[in-house]
Amino acid sequence: MNSRESVPDARYKNPDNDPRGPYILSDVTSSFDRPTLQYEWHGHLPPQGQSWRFTRERAAALEAEGRIVFSAGGMPRLKRYLSEATSKKSQEPDVKASSRLEVIVRTAMKAIALEIAENPKCLRDVEWRDLERVMREVFERLGFRTELTRSGKDRGFDLRLESDECGETKVFLVEVKHWLAGGKKPGSKVLSALVDVVAKAGESTKGLLVSSSGFTGNVLSGRTEVEQHTVKIAGQNKIVSLCQNYLESVEGIWLPTTELSEMLLEGSS
Repeated sequence: MNSRESVPDARYKNPDNDPRGPYILSDVTSSFDRPTLQYEWHGHLPPQGQSWRFTRERAAALEAEGRIVFSAGGMPRLKRYLSEATSKKSQEPDVKASSRLEVIVRTAMKAIALEIAENPKCLRDVEWRDLERVMREVFERLGFRTELTRSGKDRGFDLRLESDECGETKVFLVEVKHWLAGGKKPGSKVLSALVDVVAKAGESTKGLLVSSSGFTGNVLSGRTEVEQHTVKIAGQNKIVSLCQNYLESVEGIWLPTTELSEMLLEGSS
């Protein structure tokens, strides 16, 4: 057996006789700065510039399951059981490598967002897939929970956003078009495709089509009243504006004056 695939049994202990068996304690903080995951957990906040790995609800559930241990200083740690490591040992090295790579990629995307904020013209030099990743960083910093679709597995949108407002979870499906080469612009066909996806997602979902190259002249033709309400469009100025909000947030001078949903759709058609 490859030494990288073997499980270091000696690391796993069971000092409290947990019926689930031996375990090691794992850090529950993330290297990513996610405002929605920065909350007090038994009187403690994650280190500056970091966040918890779990939502409040998930953290509470893990505590209820007896999987959280608090250090002498009061910081939470997660129990990771030997049985779980054994069942996933062939995947674990890849997961760790993927996690390190994700940190590198996302750090780079944050730097690009800051550059766009200060120099909007550099947007033309950003690759289309990178712009999707950049927008994910921006949306998370501004307070949304985000999901980025995998390249090649596009479900009709690039980003899924969530925000909690007035006791209700609002969902937005965002399609990002970055067609600067050749002057190509999305039109009514692209918009209609997003409308269909949003309609299938349910009444609580809305859509936003963002294009760095603008739109064709007939993009809004034929939209019904319902479609006008559920899906909006916005151009390059919206991308720049969001990145500038991101910059102000990083510098500690941006405070939302409206709900996240209103801020997201502000200036759209």
